[in-house]
Amino acid sequence: MNLAIALLLAAADVAAADVDGGVPDDAQLQKELQQAIQSDQAAAAKGNPAAQAASVPDAPAAPPLPARGSQSLNPDISAIVDADFGWQRRPPSLLNGDDPDLHADPGRHAVGPAVQEVELALSAIVDPYFKGEVYLTIPNLSGLEVEEAFATTTSLPWNLQAKMGSFRSAFGRQNGQHLHVQDFTRRPLVNAAFLGSDGLRGPAAQVSWLSPLPFFLTLYGEVLGIRADPPAALPDQGPADPVRTFGAEASRKPTLAVEAKAFFPLGEEWSLFSGLNFASGRSTGLVASTNCISATPCPTTSAGANRDTTLYGADLYLKWKPANVASGYTSLAFQAEAIFRHFDAGDSLDSEWDGGLYAQVVAQVARRWFLGARYDLIGVPTSSVLARTQRGSVSLTFQASEFARVRGYLEVEQTGDTAGTLLPKIAQATAPAAFLQLEISIGAHGAHAF
Repeated sequence: MNLAIALLLAAADVAAADVDGGVPDDAQLQKELQQAIQSDQAAAAKGNPAAQAASVPDAPAAPPLPARGSQSLNPDISAIVDADFGWQRRPPSLLNGDDPDLHADPGRHAVGPAVQEVELALSAIVDPYFKGEVYLTIPNLSGLEVEEAFATTTSLPWNLQAKMGSFRSAFGRQNGQHLHVQDFTRRPLVNAAFLGSDGLRGPAAQVSWLSPLPFFLTLYGEVLGIRADPPAALPDQGPADPVRTFGAEASRKPTLAVEAKAFFPLGEEWSLFSGLNFASGRSTGLVASTNCISATPCPTTSAGANRDTTLYGADLYLKWKPANVASGYTSLAFQAEAIFRHFDAGDSLDSEWDGGLYAQVVAQVARRWFLGARYDLIGVPTSSVLARTQRGSVSLTFQASEFARVRGYLEVEQTGDTAGTLLPKIAQATAPAAFLQLEISIGAHGAHAF
């Protein structure tokens, strides 16, 4: 208390000196402060709690933090592992590159463990103008791949953003997502059937523009240098890979894509995300086996190579999640996507259409539990390189934390008659499968798009 009074008196003397234009007596001021300090110390010695609290020395200063500049040279690094134990009656008719592969022989079942994918991610802000990201994957332990490696601008004017490197196209909703963002163990059939076994990705350049509208609307334009070889259709087995929509003559005709993405916040509980997509390029066609009964080895013929191809797509994502819920954890998400493809006439084949779609629902039924169901249908209509196939699947996911989850997955696939197509007949048209999936993530992994 005495110290506070002394400080007030000193302030008053200084103010008076400023008003009178004089100079305060420094010696007198120092003497008064010294007396106040001694008085407080004496009171503390007599057991005055207030004085004791006032006389406690200041805590030692915290050690200085390391400079941010010394940390910024190191990117954020993370690793994600997806491991499975599964059973399937036969190989699926269409296999995405990051689907679990038990390496079943045609017409025979397979059972056992598999490492579906290992992903290593590195990301960092390069400078005030660019952000860099690199994603390396090992799908089914089949070799190291560069899934994505690109730079994104951060400070372009007029709501523009540019992206260059090798990355997944913004076409559709599922194509741009990594495996650990998926709600099911396998990707939808439309991805492999129309976008390729590895999805629509490769060396590319992209420019996007965020429109100044009351809702969120982003327009994308992309040029992709996709290069691929035609898959081979073997006897009593579907093609080793889906017939590629794009990838032929990429050095002279790159794949072009345009997308429009819109997001609408429908109140506090509902949100809607939708997109329209278009892409054009050239198909690699199919290498088909013919007359394999009377000739060994089987003669092959090419069909549908270098046909100009266009894709038309639409996708929808609707989510309900109550706001400010303290007593429970519930949410509901509906997602659907449709893709239609047109082949121009060429290489002994006529002009034709094919298409497909999927729809799924994922419900959060408890804090850590999610239940999902999905229906896939492709070959509507069928074409020379695509037969009608449908699949029903369910998943039950236990989200242990943000860094680990366990999922049970069941599916039944039904492949239709391939008569009238260039595809051979697939043995065992009905094919069930079951997988138990474990996924763990370590390190700092950046957030993905909504």
